[in-house]
Amino acid sequence: MSSDKIGILSKKILDLLWFINESKPESELEKKKNTLEYYLPKIKDDHERAETLLEIGKLECMIGKDVEATGRFYECLRLFRRSGDRFGMGKTLYNIAFLHIKRGKIDKAEETLKECIQFADECDSLWLKACCHELLSKIFAEKNEYCKAIENALNAFELFSIVGDSEGMSRAFQNACIYLLKKGETDKVIDLMKKIRSVWKEEDICNYDLITLQLSALLLSKGYIGESEKVIAEFKDECKDERIIAFKNLLKALILSACGMKDEAVKLAERGKKLIEKLYHKKDARYKIAGEVLNAVKYSIL
Repeated sequence: MSSDKIGILSKKILDLLWFINESKPESELEKKKNTLEYYLPKIKDDHERAETLLEIGKLECMIGKDVEATGRFYECLRLFRRSGDRFGMGKTLYNIAFLHIKRGKIDKAEETLKECIQFADECDSLWLKACCHELLSKIFAEKNEYCKAIENALNAFELFSIVGDSEGMSRAFQNACIYLLKKGETDKVIDLMKKIRSVWKEEDICNYDLITLQLSALLLSKGYIGESEKVIAEFKDECKDERIIAFKNLLKALILSACGMKDEAVKLAERGKKLIEKLYHKKDARYKIAGEVLNAVKYSIL
């Protein structure tokens, strides 16, 4: 397989790995949503009902049911306001602002985020302040103001780390890396990834394995086959997330193919594709890349 083909495929894998935590299998999300909706009519307490509606709205947003999610969030605001929960209102405004960004309504997102920032200050919540910085980074990125986007993403990462939110840390850090890559600062991204890997190694094994894959994919996309192979060899295999395992198999297949080990590459690509087929439907980008990788390593001329 040509180095150009390997670079293209590894870049596609990297693009999907950035958003792996925000793109869980739809069947899993639907199952959680259905469970919450089943218990919703039985919940009479306004505050508990608002929290449940908030979770349902977040799941609907992830599935792509934006209209339904909007209705849930505004009902949350009403219930949180009635129960006097200012922090709950702030959390809900964060989700509304995120939904506006997702739908390309940047002006509305900025307006909503201003309210969210007020609640974060009023509640003195570092977590909510971190969320606000996270959304500010997205808004600046939409405006192509990448220096400000990077600054806010790293601020969000620092605040999330203080409160111990590893999922928030992962999102914020990945956003910073994406914006740095858009500025063409690949070497800086590689350095940052190496530093955060040492943090995740001691604190969060799934995030460690995820960033190991991201770093390996980035190196491979730049043609650094030996370095990519060395990094992925440090994958711990302790995280049981099937999405991460599937992408490890696909990425390692590309590396083995680049090293001339076709038979081993095909076996790993088949394993990765089998897992992806179990998790995602045929129209999903993850399903498509699995097929592309398998075909590439299977029919490559070595």
